[in-house]
Amino acid sequence: MRYQTPTTLSSSTTEVKQPASTMSAQPPSIPLSLLRLASVLICLHILTLDLSDAEHCYDNGNFTAAGNYAENRELVLSSLASNVASNGGFYSGKVGNGSDVVYMLAFCRGDFSNDTCFKCISSAAEDLMIKCPTQKAAFSWGTVDPPCIIRYSNDPIYGVKQTSPAQMLYNTGHIQMDQDEFDPIWRNLTKELAVRASMGTSELKFAAGRTLLPNFQTMYALLQCSPDLSSLDCQSCLWECIDGYQQCCHGYQGGLVEKPSCIFRWDLYPFFVSKPGNPVSSPPPPTAVAEDDHTAPLENAQVTYGKTVNSLWIVDAVEGSGVLFVMAIVFMPCFIRRRRTSPWKVLSAKEEVATTENLQFKMSEIRAATNSFSEGNKLGEGGFGKVYKGKLENGKYIAVKRLERCSNQGQQHFKDEVAQLVRLRHKNLIKLHGYCLEEGERILILEFTPNGSLERFTSDSIKRVLLSWERRFSIIRGIARGLLYLHEDSCLNIIHSDLKPSNVLLDDNMNPRISDFGMTRLFDLDQSREKTSHSAGTFGYMAPEYVRHREISVKTDVYSFGVVVLEIVSGKKYSEHLLSDAWKNWRKGATFRLIDPMLNSSSSRSEMSRCIQIALLCVQENVGSRPTMAEVVLMLGSQSTTLPMPTQPAYSTNASVGEMSTSSVSGLSTPSTNEAQDGSTSYMISLLID
Repeated sequence: MRYQTPTTLSSSTTEVKQPASTMSAQPPSIPLSLLRLASVLICLHILTLDLSDAEHCYDNGNFTAAGNYAENRELVLSSLASNVASNGGFYSGKVGNGSDVVYMLAFCRGDFSNDTCFKCISSAAEDLMIKCPTQKAAFSWGTVDPPCIIRYSNDPIYGVKQTSPAQMLYNTGHIQMDQDEFDPIWRNLTKELAVRASMGTSELKFAAGRTLLPNFQTMYALLQCSPDLSSLDCQSCLWECIDGYQQCCHGYQGGLVEKPSCIFRWDLYPFFVSKPGNPVSSPPPPTAVAEDDHTAPLENAQVTYGKTVNSLWIVDAVEGSGVLFVMAIVFMPCFIRRRRTSPWKVLSAKEEVATTENLQFKMSEIRAATNSFSEGNKLGEGGFGKVYKGKLENGKYIAVKRLERCSNQGQQHFKDEVAQLVRLRHKNLIKLHGYCLEEGERILILEFTPNGSLERFTSDSIKRVLLSWERRFSIIRGIARGLLYLHEDSCLNIIHSDLKPSNVLLDDNMNPRISDFGMTRLFDLDQSREKTSHSAGTFGYMAPEYVRHREISVKTDVYSFGVVVLEIVSGKKYSEHLLSDAWKNWRKGATFRLIDPMLNSSSSRSEMSRCIQIALLCVQENVGSRPTMAEVVLMLGSQSTTLPMPTQPAYSTNASVGEMSTSSVSGLSTPSTNEAQDGSTSYMISLLID
């Protein structure tokens, strides 16, 4: 299967016309837009991918070569291309009777021309007959890019959502902008287009659009379902694609997910084509970003940031033999580039299994890295075990967590949970590299952070001098973004439930990395158990509803975040007076009294006071009065955003503090000064959001 950028000069994608005016001896001028496009594609490379899984033969049973089923299948496949092309890109039908009936369904991508659709279906149908010679059910993604999809079976398939197997591809280049700014824009565009596609007709469920990013790049996305699906099944299928991409390939700058019943693709260049014969069903009035003068004009043009552009991108045919010559020279090195240097990565089901196995470290490696768990390599000790500094043979430093509180779940469960947690990738989360399950041990291999925990700085009057306000504010924003990713943008949607300075680690650039998230999955701690005698958390950072009623939600993390922010701004460790002092000084308009005396920059006082107000909103007694982390990130990112007025926070009176004595809370412990770089002396839970 050939996977190309849409500007590849191919007879199956774009017809190249040569106007008479270009036949002169003088070389034609090349539009600036094409030169820009060429320079982009030099980086992206035009590539050929060997996708051996374009066809999939199911095990629904076999037929004999001389039987009626074979004849019916050949009949329906041989006429399929013309049936699909003549019916606007989608065809469903059956041939035969009784046990010999063959059900057939096929569709082309919504921006295909009839000619391209015919060629794709014809080629895929021929390959299916060859590669699935006796199977009664099979499907194909087609043998050209963009894809077309064919399904046939001895069972009815019309209206039946099929999501397995899935094929994923991603560009190994990384997003060149702040990931936390990019993620909400990416999510909003894909979500809107998924809804639009699902609301299509029984002939076409397809949507494509673009949005302008803050760095002036444009993001493009395309989503499509098999038209026979219900709106609900279509949206469900597309969301599986979107979530699957986030889970697999978060942070990369483009990708594709294909399932038998739906397609999702996005990239940072225009890869889809709008044809008069292939309109999006019920499109809204077109709006677009301002484009280069050499591109086709678009009506009602306007510049928008993070807002879906609902009109389809129109790709003009490349004009002039001179352009062809230049493009061929530019792209030739890319065609001959070997596959192993390709910027695109294909992820198959087999590779996912292999990836899981590659996460496993040998005990010999771990012992060599940590000098056999020597005391000199010990970083600290937390509620789940001891943590050691290690150095691998390749010179890479790691943190090795030697777990002591092991549950009774099997090794495969442990492996599966680690494989899930490894996929959580965000610049404000500690990276989990793998595990070791030898010699009766359960060991996690984590990213090493040379500057240790935030608690080491906030509790030390000497080290605290190193934390300028700019650095503290950057840490606050980083923690907020990390929590937002855990709550809303990750594939698992995790509640941390033990956020505190000792669980925020600082890398070599003092960027915050949240640690000890997802531990419940590894230790098999269910919520009902935690509601009885094994409450988890650290005194002072736990929301009142969690302590009193064992109620947990994303707002419990919001509460903890508020306490951490007050510690960062004030330079004081948590005490029963911290929230009371913050509230009293804010009410009197004297927040400067709470600010760390080491922060003597008067130019940042308003920003510091704003952070105190945000923190007070986070520690509200009423759960509903607390903002979400998405709202917190917005408040921190825009000084123009009006903040609500907080009310008296939880635990800000002596009476309420008295209710919170450690003796009244089962299973809790207060922070220790000898905590591990990634852990805490308290037990912790990180529950999944259902």
